[in-house]
Amino acid sequence: MSTSLQLKVLWQKKFLGLSLNQVNKNSILPITPYYFWPRTTAWEQLKLELESKPWVSEEEKIRILNLTTDVMHFWQDSRQDEIFEEIKERFNEVTFSKF
Repeated sequence: MSTSLQLKVLWQKKFLGLSLNQVNKNSILPITPYYFWPRTTAWEQLKLELESKPWVSEEEKIRILNLTTDVMHFWQDSRQDEIFEEIKERFNEVTFSKF
């Protein structure tokens, strides 16, 4: 059975909520709570979570952390713009929510 990690992002103008799910053929399981950035050091918290999961490959950890960095940088540059559909297209492997 193949499993992978999925980055979930709650996109707001004043913050991002970042969490991880484990995805396999039959289910999606949350494996972290949401970490809210820039209120917390969300990237560091996700890194610690990933390091505590020996079943996650180093390549997958790097992929998720790089993706998180890309989303955070894009948010810093674009959070005031109403471009939510563009964001979802640009980061198509991320699950986005917006309230």
